[in-house]
Amino acid sequence: MKQDFSSVIRTRRNALGLNQTRLAEETGVSRNAVAGWETGHSRPDLGTVPSLCKALGISIEAFFGEEADRSEEDRRLLKFFGMLDQRDREAILWQIEALAEGRKRQTAEERPQAKKTAGRIRQADEFTVPRFVTVYASDLGAAAGFGAALDEAQGEEIHLLADDETERADEVITVSGRSMEPTFMDGDRVLVEHTDRLRPGEIGIFLVDNEGYIKEYRADGLHSHNPDYGMIPLSGEETVRCVGRVISKLKEEQVPSGEQLDMIEEAVRSKEGRK
Repeated sequence: MKQDFSSVIRTRRNALGLNQTRLAEETGVSRNAVAGWETGHSRPDLGTVPSLCKALGISIEAFFGEEADRSEEDRRLLKFFGMLDQRDREAILWQIEALAEGRKRQTAEERPQAKKTAGRIRQADEFTVPRFVTVYASDLGAAAGFGAALDEAQGEEIHLLADDETERADEVITVSGRSMEPTFMDGDRVLVEHTDRLRPGEIGIFLVDNEGYIKEYRADGLHSHNPDYGMIPLSGEETVRCVGRVISKLKEEQVPSGEQLDMIEEAVRSKEGRK
């Protein structure tokens, strides 16, 4: 059974009489990050675990519980990582992030090929399956105002009707908040094309210190469209990474009807059965 990290963090924090803001300060993260850990929406990354355990007054082994017993490699990594100073940690994390980013780009390059192979298929009963694409739908929203942890997001693959916009998309993400009104409203789903580079004036999905935002990119920072919200400056103090370019809002006509979805899923099952 996997360790319930959210319960461990919440229980130890309350036992020590710490609020989320204080724990965030002692761990070197934002309060939103702590809230995400305690609700189970995200988990602390490898580099944060040693300082988090120190703030909670528990060992790394106790934090990971049974999971540590099953993964000796993880225990060794954490042990040695905890022995490094901050400069060495940052160097190691930079190498890990570079490797992970390379793997992500490779996956993004392979996914469009996989999703476009279905095409138009004629069934034995003479019904024609509509052209469709398959994209990943994340279950965590990109905040239009306040951060939402995207790096630990889960989700599922969904089918959309194919057109110029959906064929470019790699992911569907839900907007959370009002800072991008009137361009995007709270609850809107947007089509996202994975890329790590945007031109000024384009709207994108960004990770800022591991928290997800939908903002307009400009040379001086990440801007909101609602004047009641400020921008996020690119001062160099935060870790900012571009996840992708927002293509457009997902339209009703791009979502298959119940009958169309049944036909698409049957076509996919038939194709997989022939492999």
